[in-house]
Amino acid sequence: MTDQIQRLFDAKAATWPQKYAPGGPLTGRLATIAQAVLPHVPPGGRVLDLGCGTGELACSLASAGLRATGCDISRPMLRGAAAARDTGGRVGWVQLSSGWRRLPFAATAFDAVVASSVLEYAADPAAILRECTRVLRPGGVVVCTVPDLRHPVRWLEWLARAIGRITPVRAMGRRWPRWDAYQAYLRASRQRHPARWWLAAARQAGLSPARSPSWHSASRPASRRCQALRLFVFYRPGQTVGPA
Repeated sequence: MTDQIQRLFDAKAATWPQKYAPGGPLTGRLATIAQAVLPHVPPGGRVLDLGCGTGELACSLASAGLRATGCDISRPMLRGAAAARDTGGRVGWVQLSSGWRRLPFAATAFDAVVASSVLEYAADPAAILRECTRVLRPGGVVVCTVPDLRHPVRWLEWLARAIGRITPVRAMGRRWPRWDAYQAYLRASRQRHPARWWLAAARQAGLSPARSPSWHSASRPASRRCQALRLFVFYRPGQTVGPA
């Protein structure tokens, strides 16, 4: 399955930056994630963008004054990030192996970890969250987004997934590349869970829900085009949440 996910995103690398272009479907994600991260990280703090794709989010956080590191299993995505972004040394790019189990970073290396639309593809999201906890300083935050099962688009995806399992439909789908690619995405995006499941997985990983005036532990992102996602802010216990 990991190889399938890697192929899925390798194929998307060439057009992925278009999603963050003005008016693109992911443009609002940059502001949404920044608003969740910045209140908890000191100026010049270190943030890890896990599953960074072509680097738009990591560069957005760097432009806000943070030191960002982006990592991904997709080599074409990282090549696009390194080639297209002049970050003045504020962002580093790290290639992960497709079957990685341990992040190539020291313990407590980061003030924040962002996993935006990453955990839904993981075989063991709790294991990913444990690694996020390990590389996070005490009091640092993990900001992640996952599919929001309350949103109607997720109900339609459930229906499309069920239809896609019908043998004649699956056979005909091979004639329609867009439908076939959509079904590949639905198969890869397998971690579809309610909020209580994610809260339990975070607790297993040693994380606690963050409480702040502007963000709840679980909420829908404000951007209309991001509303099919649920946003979580967790912290690693050890000191008061907020800028060091």
